[in-house]
Amino acid sequence: MKYKLMQPPFVMKEYSEMSKNEAKEHFNWFKQQIPSRLEQLGAFSQIHLDYSDRSLIDIWEWYLRNVQIQSKSASELKEEHSETEEWLKSYIYENKLDTKSQAFTLDISIYLGEVVKSNHSGLDWGIIFKPKSYISVNRPVITGLTKETDMDVIMIVTNKMFAVLKGQRNPNALFDIYHTWKEFI
Repeated sequence: MKYKLMQPPFVMKEYSEMSKNEAKEHFNWFKQQIPSRLEQLGAFSQIHLDYSDRSLIDIWEWYLRNVQIQSKSASELKEEHSETEEWLKSYIYENKLDTKSQAFTLDISIYLGEVVKSNHSGLDWGIIFKPKSYISVNRPVITGLTKETDMDVIMIVTNKMFAVLKGQRNPNALFDIYHTWKEFI
C-alpha cells in the first residue's frame, strides 16, 4: 500500500510569509484533509485510532518502528552550513527522514490534535494571525485552551521527530505530551 502525501492545490509558502487570506485558504484546505489523513494513517499502520490517550503510545511505537532515517548528502550538508548563521550550525542534523516518514510525522501530529480536541470540550482547530512575530502565526493549531495559549501540535510532533533523529526513542513521547498539555486545558 502506497502512502499518499498531503499536497495542497496551491503554492505553499512559509507560514510567516502568508497573507491573512492565504493563511485562511491553507487552513480551510487543511481542515478538509483531516478525515482522509487519519483514515489513511489508521489503515496503513493498522493501529486502531480510537482517540484515547493510550492510542498515542500505540501510534508512536508504530512510528518508531517504521520511520526511515537517511543520511544527508555532502552537498545537502554543505548547502545548509553555507545558509546557516554560525550560532545555529550546531542544530544542523546529519540525518533526515525520507518523504514517507515526513508524511507520517504530519499525520500523527494531526492525530494528536484530534485526540486533544476529542477529549476536551471547547477545543478546536484554529489559526492565529497576530502578532506576525509569533512562532505559530498562520499555522493550524489547537485553540480554546484556558491559559490563553494554543497548541501547535505540528510543531510539537516535528520536535519529537528531531529527537528521533538524535537517537531518542521514547514510546511514551506523545502520551507524555498529551498529559503535560492537560494543565493548559
